[in-house]
Amino acid sequence: MRRLPEVEMSDGKRTFPGLSVIFIVCISTVAAMGQLGSNVPSDQQLLQQRSQERSIGFVIAAPPAGKTLRPVERVPRRRFGIVGNFPLNSEDLNALVYPSLLEAERQFLLEGMKFFTTLHTAEEGGGPMNNQTFCLGCHESTSEQLPIPGVVSPDSCIPGSPCVSLVSRAARSSPTNHRLVGFDPATGAGRAPDNVDAFNNTGKTAAFTTFGDFSFALNVFDPLDGTFVNPVTKSTQALGGFVQHVRPSVTACLPKPLPSLDDDINLVGRDANNLSTIGFRRSVGERAGPPYIGRGLMEAIPTNDILANEDPQDILTHASSLGVFAAVMGCGGDCIAGRHNEIPAKGGFVGGVGRFGLRANGVEILQFTTGGLQGELSFTSLLNMNEINLAPINAAQPGCKAAFDNPHGPEVHLSIPFSERNFIRNTAPPEFGDVLLHLLQSPDPARRREEDSLEAKVQRGAELFGIDLEAFANRMVAGRMPASGDDGLDPHAINQRDRKLNCAGCHIPVHRTGQSPAEVGAQNLSFVWAPIFSDLLLHENPVIDAERFATRTRDPLVITRVANHHGDNDHGDNDDDRSGDNHARGQDGDTGRRVFATFDLPRSLTDDTFSNQKGSANGRDFRTAPLMGLGRMGAPFLHDARVFLSRLTVDTAPAGTVTTNKSQTNAPLVVRTLDDAILAAIELHDLPAPDDKHTPNVPGAGCPVPPANADTNVAYGLSPASVICPAYDSDVSKTNRSEAREVVRRFRSLSHEDQEALIAFLRQL
Repeated sequence: MRRLPEVEMSDGKRTFPGLSVIFIVCISTVAAMGQLGSNVPSDQQLLQQRSQERSIGFVIAAPPAGKTLRPVERVPRRRFGIVGNFPLNSEDLNALVYPSLLEAERQFLLEGMKFFTTLHTAEEGGGPMNNQTFCLGCHESTSEQLPIPGVVSPDSCIPGSPCVSLVSRAARSSPTNHRLVGFDPATGAGRAPDNVDAFNNTGKTAAFTTFGDFSFALNVFDPLDGTFVNPVTKSTQALGGFVQHVRPSVTACLPKPLPSLDDDINLVGRDANNLSTIGFRRSVGERAGPPYIGRGLMEAIPTNDILANEDPQDILTHASSLGVFAAVMGCGGDCIAGRHNEIPAKGGFVGGVGRFGLRANGVEILQFTTGGLQGELSFTSLLNMNEINLAPINAAQPGCKAAFDNPHGPEVHLSIPFSERNFIRNTAPPEFGDVLLHLLQSPDPARRREEDSLEAKVQRGAELFGIDLEAFANRMVAGRMPASGDDGLDPHAINQRDRKLNCAGCHIPVHRTGQSPAEVGAQNLSFVWAPIFSDLLLHENPVIDAERFATRTRDPLVITRVANHHGDNDHGDNDDDRSGDNHARGQDGDTGRRVFATFDLPRSLTDDTFSNQKGSANGRDFRTAPLMGLGRMGAPFLHDARVFLSRLTVDTAPAGTVTTNKSQTNAPLVVRTLDDAILAAIELHDLPAPDDKHTPNVPGAGCPVPPANADTNVAYGLSPASVICPAYDSDVSKTNRSEAREVVRRFRSLSHEDQEALIAFLRQL
């Protein structure tokens, strides 16, 4: 792996001879042949580097025996994510990258950062089929964030700036109405989801729609992009898949529709369950761009460390004082059966153990910087020269076809995706919130704190999560680790004596890193303790078969719910991570709470849409989400950003579901604060609890089944509650609940106060 030659000066600082000169050439070079980018290093040099990287492969070794690890650097919390207007400039790096990154190294990030945050045009090469006009189009959640002090939003940022950067994620202010987004009969095209009215209009989101045909019997997926040869019919179909592009940069092009089921040769002769005579179903899903926080750390985790946490046969178990429910729910061990995603080498990318992407279908960061250029922006490069296939509707449009057929070479120099890789690798996690940081810096983090204090609440939440606070402090605070080490404590900072909820069983708090493959900034990424809060493994999520087998995602469903009291006020810290969201507690007669028409959150987290490089994942599998920066960046949550919290709809059409604790079963949950959103995300880790005597008789309580008069495209059968909220000892529960079913059942057995303590801890990350 090529690295920048560094020299240690007499004062102990590092320098990179000639780097400043290279950068001056970089920023003053005029792009040749109309290509975007500096071409410094040149395309030829980077192709040679890429050839070397591919020949080495991608396996990260463990640190050498006796190597001393140190806590990873973190960006001061108040500064993290606070950026100016785009395109961002060098000053904005202070809010994103490792503080000790040398000025000379930062220059190698600037081209990627500028491209990431610059609007692009069709004249530059942006194709007729694209999702966004710039990378930030999929990373704009902070622009819609509520004014919650301590959470990045325009209110906490530089005046006039939306505070959008790569540490934001895809925004959502409503569900997507795929009846309208998928096909507009007036034009024969699709429609962009850009209207907040999801009931009568499209809905509004920066998530993107994925689609294709899946056969369970053959375990194959046709992305409908012309690359798949059907093993039954021996034919191919180019119907514009695998992503529905609805924001074309060429005005002559209409948005892409979802292909008609009747025009799809895979789907001839469908039965009542939407299964064709040759065994295919249409599958439609959504994906949301993640926040790119600490990805360079994830890249540097030793490969064998990831594999060591697998338990595909669910053999392993653990100690917990909160009860054991695994046996009654049909589990062999603790219900958690994580496994890695094995990715085949394809095209210019290496194969191996997946660690990036919502389904861990990426081995290396470069796959995503290149894929985003082509798949979302329609920019080609020497690493991916394929233009996106036109949907049939656009192929017939003369102006659109002319734009697509315009002959040209690669549209961007390789200096852009390689600089973007530097940028993403060196984007650091934020410092913890003040309460957690003070706890970790204290002489004894496990000592009982004063009852009812914020520190006691965060401490209780960390312990419920499954964290050993002493082990965590030793790895997160410089100078805390004893000289002889703390071999008696778990290296991942998990409390193996009592994991309590066992959130840490998947969201592993701490990983060590080996030698980073980065050529820029490796000293910040190598041989450190990193608070990833993920095992980077695949886990089965809850499934509702009726929703899985529908030919489009469920139509937006409105359920009236009374607002709850899960406000943010109780979970602040000395970093002002408290909400002034008292307006969430409006009045409604004698109840003292407002009633909202909520968009019900679907409880199935399964769909069978895949890219051509899905590896060994299946429709129920998603990689454990890293929780770094969760409390700083806020909602939305989950793989498609379905748990939304947006200033655009919080007072008119919020998200809603139900939640269970020791006192109440399936009580209404209206998502109007960050605490609500975190609680909803935890709840959606599994199907809802079955109703019982503790289910309150208030609007929106009870198993979230569609009302009898609901107009929905999903047929749940005669007894919807039995499949949406199955009894824990039923066959449906044993097969359709998620790997988190024991963890979530324990969570539901907690008091409201203990649940709040867990949320208070999560807000400190």
